[in-house]
Amino acid sequence: METTKPEPVQAFLANNRVSVPLSATPTELRERGFGTLRGRRIYFSVLEAIYLADKKRTKVLDSSTGEEIKFADLVRKLSQGKPEVWMKYLVYRDLRDRGYIVREEEAVDFEIYGKGAVRRLVSIVYEGREASIERLQRLLKMAVGEKKELLLAVIDRRTDIVYYTLGQLSLK
Repeated sequence: METTKPEPVQAFLANNRVSVPLSATPTELRERGFGTLRGRRIYFSVLEAIYLADKKRTKVLDSSTGEEIKFADLVRKLSQGKPEVWMKYLVYRDLRDRGYIVREEEAVDFEIYGKGAVRRLVSIVYEGREASIERLQRLLKMAVGEKKELLLAVIDRRTDIVYYTLGQLSLK
Protein backbone atom coordinates (compact mmCIF):
# COMPACT_ATOMS: atom_id res chain seq x y z
CA MET A 1 0.00 0.00 0.00
CA GLU A 2 1.48 3.34 -1.05
CA THR A 3 1.18 6.27 1.29
CA THR A 4 0.91 9.69 -0.27
CA LYS A 5 2.71 12.63 1.23
CA PRO A 6 0.40 15.42 2.27
CA GLU A 7 0.53 18.61 0.25
CA PRO A 8 2.84 21.22 1.78
CA VAL A 9 1.09 23.86 3.83
CA GLN A 10 1.53 27.45 2.68
CA ALA A 11 3.50 29.29 5.32
CA PHE A 12 4.43 32.95 5.26
CA LEU A 13 7.68 34.72 6.15
CA ALA A 14 7.24 38.20 7.62
CA ASN A 15 9.65 40.02 9.93
CA ASN A 16 11.91 36.92 10.04
CA ARG A 17 9.05 34.83 11.49
CA VAL A 18 7.37 31.95 9.70
CA SER A 19 3.71 31.34 10.42
CA VAL A 20 0.56 29.75 9.05
CA PRO A 21 -3.08 30.67 9.63
CA LEU A 22 -4.59 28.47 12.33
CA SER A 23 -7.29 27.28 9.93
CA ALA A 24 -4.66 26.00 7.46
CA THR A 25 -2.55 24.13 10.03
CA PRO A 26 -2.86 20.34 9.74
CA THR A 27 -3.78 18.73 13.06
CA GLU A 28 -0.85 16.34 12.62
CA LEU A 29 1.65 19.23 12.88
CA ARG A 30 0.06 20.47 16.11
CA GLU A 31 -0.08 16.92 17.52
CA ARG A 32 3.63 16.46 16.78
CA GLY A 33 4.41 19.59 18.79
CA PHE A 34 5.17 22.10 16.05
CA GLY A 35 4.51 25.80 16.49
CA THR A 36 3.10 28.17 19.05
CA LEU A 37 -0.43 29.55 18.85
CA ARG A 38 -0.68 33.35 18.96
CA GLY A 39 -4.01 34.82 18.01
CA ARG A 40 -5.27 33.13 14.85
CA ARG A 41 -1.80 32.05 13.63
CA ILE A 42 0.68 29.30 14.41
CA TYR A 43 4.24 30.64 14.61
CA PHE A 44 7.20 28.34 14.08
CA SER A 45 10.60 28.74 15.71
CA VAL A 46 13.54 29.21 13.34
CA LEU A 47 14.48 25.52 13.65
CA GLU A 48 10.89 24.32 13.20
CA ALA A 49 10.49 26.51 10.11
CA ILE A 50 13.71 25.19 8.56
CA TYR A 51 12.80 21.58 9.43
CA LEU A 52 9.28 21.78 7.99
CA ALA A 53 10.58 23.39 4.78
CA ASP A 54 13.39 20.81 4.54
CA LYS A 55 10.89 17.96 4.92
CA LYS A 56 8.58 19.61 2.36
CA ARG A 57 5.77 19.95 4.92
CA THR A 58 5.59 23.69 4.27
CA LYS A 59 6.08 25.89 1.27
CA VAL A 60 7.29 29.23 2.61
CA LEU A 61 6.15 32.34 0.77
CA ASP A 62 7.38 35.88 1.20
CA SER A 63 4.36 37.60 2.75
CA SER A 64 4.98 40.87 0.88
CA THR A 65 5.48 39.41 -2.62
CA GLY A 66 3.74 36.05 -2.40
CA GLU A 67 6.75 34.39 -4.06
CA GLU A 68 8.08 31.05 -2.82
CA ILE A 69 11.35 31.24 -0.92
CA LYS A 70 13.90 28.58 -1.84
CA PHE A 71 15.19 26.44 1.04
CA ALA A 72 18.76 27.84 0.96
CA ASP A 73 17.41 31.41 0.95
CA LEU A 74 15.09 30.62 3.87
CA VAL A 75 18.00 29.23 5.90
CA ARG A 76 20.10 32.28 5.04
CA LYS A 77 17.35 34.73 6.04
CA LEU A 78 16.44 32.97 9.29
CA SER A 79 20.05 32.47 10.40
CA GLN A 80 21.28 35.99 9.69
CA GLY A 81 23.35 37.13 12.66
CA LYS A 82 23.08 33.67 14.27
CA PRO A 83 26.04 31.61 13.04
CA GLU A 84 25.16 28.53 15.16
CA VAL A 85 21.73 28.00 13.56
CA TRP A 86 22.81 25.41 10.98
CA MET A 87 24.73 23.23 13.46
CA LYS A 88 21.89 23.50 15.95
CA TYR A 89 19.48 22.58 13.16
CA LEU A 90 21.44 19.40 12.38
CA VAL A 91 20.90 18.18 15.97
CA TYR A 92 17.26 19.34 15.94
CA ARG A 93 16.62 17.44 12.68
CA ASP A 94 18.32 14.30 13.98
CA LEU A 95 16.23 14.31 17.17
CA ARG A 96 12.98 14.98 15.25
CA ASP A 97 13.80 12.23 12.76
CA ARG A 98 14.25 9.87 15.74
CA GLY A 99 10.67 10.66 16.80
CA TYR A 100 11.20 13.15 19.63
CA ILE A 101 9.29 16.36 20.20
CA VAL A 102 11.99 18.99 20.54
CA ARG A 103 11.73 22.37 22.27
CA GLU A 104 14.46 24.99 22.44
CA GLU A 105 15.46 25.98 25.96
CA GLU A 106 17.33 28.94 27.45
CA ALA A 107 19.85 27.19 29.72
CA VAL A 108 20.51 24.20 27.43
CA ASP A 109 19.95 23.82 23.72
CA PHE A 110 16.87 21.57 23.80
CA GLU A 111 14.42 19.68 25.94
CA ILE A 112 13.08 16.53 24.29
CA TYR A 113 9.90 14.56 24.96
CA GLY A 114 8.56 11.27 23.77
CA LYS A 115 9.76 7.67 23.78
CA GLY A 116 9.01 6.91 27.40
CA ALA A 117 8.47 8.92 30.53
CA VAL A 118 12.02 10.25 30.85
CA ARG A 119 12.42 13.88 29.90
CA ARG A 120 15.82 14.88 28.64
CA LEU A 121 17.86 18.04 28.28
CA VAL A 122 20.25 18.22 25.34
CA SER A 123 23.35 20.38 25.18
CA ILE A 124 25.41 20.62 21.99
CA VAL A 125 29.19 20.26 22.13
CA TYR A 126 31.15 21.10 19.00
CA GLU A 127 34.29 19.09 18.30
CA GLY A 128 37.34 21.28 18.46
CA ARG A 129 35.70 23.86 20.72
CA GLU A 130 36.20 24.09 24.43
CA ALA A 131 33.52 22.58 26.69
CA SER A 132 34.24 23.71 30.22
CA ILE A 133 33.84 21.35 33.14
CA GLU A 134 32.13 24.16 35.05
CA ARG A 135 29.45 24.50 32.36
CA LEU A 136 28.89 20.73 32.28
CA GLN A 137 28.63 20.64 36.09
CA ARG A 138 26.10 23.49 36.03
CA LEU A 139 24.00 21.75 33.36
CA LEU A 140 24.14 18.43 35.19
CA LYS A 141 23.10 20.06 38.48
CA MET A 142 20.16 21.72 36.70
CA ALA A 143 19.12 18.44 35.04
CA VAL A 144 19.29 16.52 38.33
CA GLY A 145 17.33 19.29 40.06
CA GLU A 146 14.60 19.04 37.42
CA LYS A 147 14.71 15.20 37.49
CA LYS A 148 15.74 15.04 33.85
CA GLU A 149 18.48 13.21 32.01
CA LEU A 150 21.29 15.28 30.44
CA LEU A 151 22.46 14.33 26.96
CA LEU A 152 25.47 15.81 25.22
CA ALA A 153 25.14 15.96 21.45
CA VAL A 154 28.70 15.99 20.13
CA ILE A 155 29.05 17.17 16.53
CA ASP A 156 32.29 16.35 14.77
CA ARG A 157 33.88 18.10 11.81
CA ARG A 158 31.99 15.87 9.36
CA THR A 159 28.73 16.86 11.12
CA ASP A 160 28.23 13.35 12.52
CA ILE A 161 26.35 13.48 15.81
CA VAL A 162 27.04 11.19 18.76
CA TYR A 163 24.95 11.37 21.95
CA TYR A 164 26.35 10.80 25.42
CA THR A 165 24.38 10.64 28.64
CA LEU A 166 26.12 12.68 31.30
CA GLY A 167 25.76 11.14 34.74
CA GLN A 168 27.69 11.97 37.84
CA LEU A 169 30.54 14.41 37.38
CA SER A 170 32.95 14.82 40.23
CA LEU A 171 36.45 16.22 40.44
CA LYS A 172 38.65 15.07 43.32
